[in-house]
Amino acid sequence: MYRLYLKQNGEQLLLPVTPAEIETRTGNRNKTAYILDFGEMNLAKKPGLTEIRFTALLPGRAYSFVQTEGGFREPEYFLNRFKEYKASAKPVQMILFRRLADGKQKFCGNTEVLLEEYTVTEKGGEQGDFWVEFFWKEWRAAKSIRYSIQGNSMMAQGQARQAKQPAAGYTVQRGDSLWSIAKKQLGDGTKYKEIARKNGIANPNRIYPGQVLKL
Repeated sequence: MYRLYLKQNGEQLLLPVTPAEIETRTGNRNKTAYILDFGEMNLAKKPGLTEIRFTALLPGRAYSFVQTEGGFREPEYFLNRFKEYKASAKPVQMILFRRLADGKQKFCGNTEVLLEEYTVTEKGGEQGDFWVEFFWKEWRAAKSIRYSIQGNSMMAQGQARQAKQPAAGYTVQRGDSLWSIAKKQLGDGTKYKEIARKNGIANPNRIYPGQVLKL
């Protein structure tokens, strides 16, 4: 036996007729890139939001197969609730109970979703009955992050700035200057004078490749 409940703001709604089938689709966010010498490659990403689609019957009469809790309700009652779900722009808990013939429950689901869209249809010869085609999408709460500007960078509050740990020494490369070394290794080009003083360099413009400097 299957039962499908919708719950919002503490109010639980049991669909009078469980859908004959429920389609669940997990979105794909993988990217494809072409890399020289390797060809086409698939870049894995986290899965997209799950989409759920089904069609449900809202019977106009209390047929023998109708499931009720608290008595039979007219289709108008359910249609008003669906309208509220859509207007509220708030998540709805979709709870699916699957009970086997021996009474055991299996693969029960509880997912927070948003009602993306729904279509109401009346069919000839089925007076009073309504068919509703639903499209739901998984809801994930957005996390609020505050950022602060520090120098030329933007950091999330609470994120510790990781100071660059200078190396104990540096071997001069062709094209280096004390300014460029101080900028690259210490994060501040004006500290070239400190490097010159530590290494007994009288003229900061005279350094040579292979020279090992203390930082």
